[in-house]
Amino acid sequence: MEENFGIENPLEIVEEEIKEIEEHEKNRDKEEKARSKFNNIVAVTISIYAVLTAYVGLTESQITTDTLLEMDNAVLLQSQASDQWAYYQAKGIKEELFLSQSKSLAASGNPLTKEVQSEFDATVNKYDIEKKDIQQKATELENSREEKIKETSVLVRKHHKTGVALTLLQIAIVLASVSSLLRKRPLWFASIGASSLGILYFASSYFTH
Repeated sequence: MEENFGIENPLEIVEEEIKEIEEHEKNRDKEEKARSKFNNIVAVTISIYAVLTAYVGLTESQITTDTLLEMDNAVLLQSQASDQWAYYQAKGIKEELFLSQSKSLAASGNPLTKEVQSEFDATVNKYDIEKKDIQQKATELENSREEKIKETSVLVRKHHKTGVALTLLQIAIVLASVSSLLRKRPLWFASIGASSLGILYFASSYFTH
């Protein structure tokens, strides 16, 4: 039986070091595979976020355009209604003038003015009919304006929700990117939470009334 008298065998030392190196390499390979797998998952996740962000952004832009258009329509209808009411007042003033002249002629009792008085009365009746038509048009324009204002209010609420959804999806992309760089899974889970909340906000915009 060989005795080494406390002296280590160099061959055994080398074998142990080789085993440690091999074990270290195996562990590093496992870590690299796990890291690579995680990065691939994050890359796919970011791609999904990017597609959702693009769609939500496009929808938000369309809602913005529709909102501005409806606001312009509401202003135009208000202007047209105001013009009609001004026209209505002008007709009313003319009606009052002819009515006043007709009453004056009637009070004079002069039979020669009967024909003129009849013309004045006919003009008063004509203005009265025209006033009713103008009033109806003005009222219809005001009702249309109110409808446009309601539609604009709905679009504004939709725009707010899509804006929040877009922001949350952008935050999700940042969190996922940072999780890949720092290799922090909690950040990746946080990105999933942010994107899920963003999707809920976006979905709720379709039920806004």
